[in-house]
Order: sequence, then C-alpha cells, then structure tokens
Amino acid sequence: MRQAVMAAAAVLAACGGTSPGNGFVTAPAGTTCASGLVYQGNAESPEMNPGMACKSCHAGENFQNQNPGGLSSPENVRFFMGTAYASYREADGCKSANVPADAKVEILDASDVVQVTMTVNAAGNFFSSKSTAGFTLPYKARIVANGKTMAMATPQMDGDCNTCHTDSGRNGAPGRITWAP
Repeated sequence: MRQAVMAAAAVLAACGGTSPGNGFVTAPAGTTCASGLVYQGNAESPEMNPGMACKSCHAGENFQNQNPGGLSSPENVRFFMGTAYASYREADGCKSANVPADAKVEILDASDVVQVTMTVNAAGNFFSSKSTAGFTLPYKARIVANGKTMAMATPQMDGDCNTCHTDSGRNGAPGRITWAP
C-alpha cells in the first residue's frame, strides 16, 4: 500500500498536484489518510515519512520495502522512534491529522517509572534524543493527549515503534499508535 501511496504522490507532484509544502503533497483518492497529506521524497526533516519504520530506515534497512535504495542516515538513528495518529489505520507516509498540542509519548522502565518523554510533532512523529535506550530494557510505552492516556501493556525490547504499529498492525499491535481509541 505504501508503494501505491508514494507512487501516486509522485505522480501528483509531477503533474502539478497540490503541494502544501514541507515535503507533503495531497493524498491520492482512495487512501486512508485523515489529513489528506502524504510525505514525498526523503528530504531530512523531523516530519519525514510518518508511519514508516524510522529507525530501520535511518539504519539503511529495508523494512517492508520502505527503503529499497538502502538510503541511510546513521547519525539520525534514535532508539525510540515512531508516529502517532488519531486512528489505527492510517497509510504509510500520511501526515497525522489534528495532533493535540499536549501529545507526548512516555517510555516506562520495568518498574513503571518514566524514563523518556517525547513530544509528538505536527506530522505525528516522535523520537528520543539518544541512540540507546539509556536504561535497562524491557520497556512499556504510553501516549498522553487531551487529558487521556493510552498505554501499552506488553513489555518491548525494540524502540522502532512503526515496525509493529503499521496500518494493519504486526506482532499483536492493534494498528497505529493512537491517542484516541
């Protein structure tokens, strides 16, 4: 699906489609993308490629054919990286819609103590400041927004959140990370 969305976005851009800026173009009809905007290209930006496996891509890996050219940016690999949305089924590359101003992702250690807090940006992306967890794993995560908390119950070892939180969900994830059930 990601390839179809990105190919359609490239066609839109090449044919003079609407280009709102910051690397986003109007999403093609028929995709599940509440904002109506998908990221185009690979220009380095904190808002790039929402929904895609951030850590894997920056490390030069090709998770689910999201990085077939093997591009890498190892200096931008962070241990915790992901995207949050208002719903579970947003397409790869889709900019998150209406991100709450107070949206943040918290990482908790095995004793349920918050170890890392990350702000969710306008595209829905979040990332930690370090390439290591900085504490002993496993961890759990929660997203806090609009006075509500959505918590992950299952302890995790990998901080590349979008490898499980895909549009259809992998490895038991319900789909995308979301602040609204």
